[in-house]
Amino acid sequence: MGKSLRIAVYDDKYPTSFVTPRASRHTIVRQRFLPFNLVSSKLEGVTLIEPALSVDMVHAFNRIPVNSSKYIMSFESHLPRQFALRKRGLMARYLVSRITNPGCRRIIALSHFARRCFLAQHAGNPQLDLLTAKLMVRHPNIVVPAVEDAMSQDTAAELVLTFVGAHFGRKGGCVAVKIAEKALEQNLPIRVNIVSSLQVGGPIWTDPTAPGFFDPYLKLLGLKNVQHHGALPNQAVRKLLRNSHFGILATFGDTFGYSALESMSEHTPVLGTGVCALPEFLEDGVNGISLPVKLNEVGDWWNPGYDFRGDANFAQYFRDEVERLACLAIDRLKTYIGHPELMAPLRRQARRTAETMFAAEPAGAFLDALYDRVALERATDPAQLDPALDVSSPQSLPAESLPSVSSPFVPNENTPEQPHRIPTASAA
Repeated sequence: MGKSLRIAVYDDKYPTSFVTPRASRHTIVRQRFLPFNLVSSKLEGVTLIEPALSVDMVHAFNRIPVNSSKYIMSFESHLPRQFALRKRGLMARYLVSRITNPGCRRIIALSHFARRCFLAQHAGNPQLDLLTAKLMVRHPNIVVPAVEDAMSQDTAAELVLTFVGAHFGRKGGCVAVKIAEKALEQNLPIRVNIVSSLQVGGPIWTDPTAPGFFDPYLKLLGLKNVQHHGALPNQAVRKLLRNSHFGILATFGDTFGYSALESMSEHTPVLGTGVCALPEFLEDGVNGISLPVKLNEVGDWWNPGYDFRGDANFAQYFRDEVERLACLAIDRLKTYIGHPELMAPLRRQARRTAETMFAAEPAGAFLDALYDRVALERATDPAQLDPALDVSSPQSLPAESLPSVSSPFVPNENTPEQPHRIPTASAA
C-alpha cells in the first residue's frame, strides 16, 4: 500500500462520481473547472481545471484538461468530444495530441460500447497503437444500499413501472406512456411512474424535431394509470424504484444508463433496450427484460440519420419504434402479472448485478491501486497498461448456475436481432 496521494477531480454535480472512488484512502480534491462549452459548443471536450497545490495527478472525465501534466482520462462514448469540430481542424488535432501525449497515463472507457466508439473514432489515426496501449474499460460505480427487497412479499397483482430520465424521448418515456395506454386498452393492471422534466427535441440527438411531434405522448401523462412526478431528488427516485416491479429504460441512446444501475441496486429489474452499453449488464429473462432494436456497427441505435431529425421519415421511424417497443413490452409484462414466483428470481439477479458489477467498494479499491501505480510512473515515459493489474471490467454479467426465469424473446424475420451477448466475463 502506497502513501496517501492527492487526486484532483472535477467538481461537477453528478457525472464524475460514477468514475472516481466514492470513498478513498487517498485525498480526492474536487476542483472547479472552466466549462468551455458555455463559450462555444465546439469546445465541450476540453477544460481548464483550477490549479491545486501538491496534486499528484488529475482524474478527468470527458473534458480533457489542458493544464495538467499527468492525468488519467475517463470517458463515456467518444474521446475527444469533438462533435461540433472539424475532424481535421487545428483544435481537433490538438485534442488528440493531448491524449496521445505520455502525460495522459491511462484512457478509461466507461463501457465496452465506449471502447468500440473510441476505436472507430480513431481508426485512421496513425498513433492508434499509442492510444490502445493505455486503453481499458471500467464500468461506473454506485452506492448499493444495504436494504432488503421491499417487494419480497408483493403478489404482483398490479405491476408498477418507473421511468426515470430528464430526456423524455431519448430515454424511453414515450414507450413508458404507450405501455400505460395499451394496458388500459387491454384492461391490464399496470401503473406507470414518470420521473422527468420532459425535455424533448432540439439538441437531444435522438429526438425528432418536427413541431408538435411529442405532443401526443405528453398528453398520455394524463392517463389514470400514469403519475408524472416531475424532477425528484435522488433519494425519492430510489424509493420509487425500490417499490416498483420494473424500472424502465427503453432508451434510444445512452452512454450507460445510470438509472438502470440504481434500479438494480434496489432489487428492481429493468425493462430496457439492447442498445449501447445496456447489453453488458442487462440480460433478458435473468435480471430484466431486454427489447431488441436495430443497431449499427458499434452497437448504437440505427436510424435514418441524425442529420435528418426534422424530416418526416425520421419522425415516422421513431414513432414506429415506440409503438413496436411498447407492444413487445406489454406482451412480456403479461407474464409477470399475478406471478410473484417469476418476479422473485428477476429481483434477486438484478440485485446481484448491482453488487457484482457496480458496487462502490471494489471499484474504489481498484482505482486507489491504479492511482498508486500511476504516481510511480514518470509522465515523460511511454504510457501502457499493466497487463496483470490494469484489468478491464467484464463484458457481461458473470455466469451463475441459476436458470433464466422466462423464455427470451426470439426475433422473427420482421424484427432486428439482438446483439450477440458474450456469456462469460473477459477483459478487453
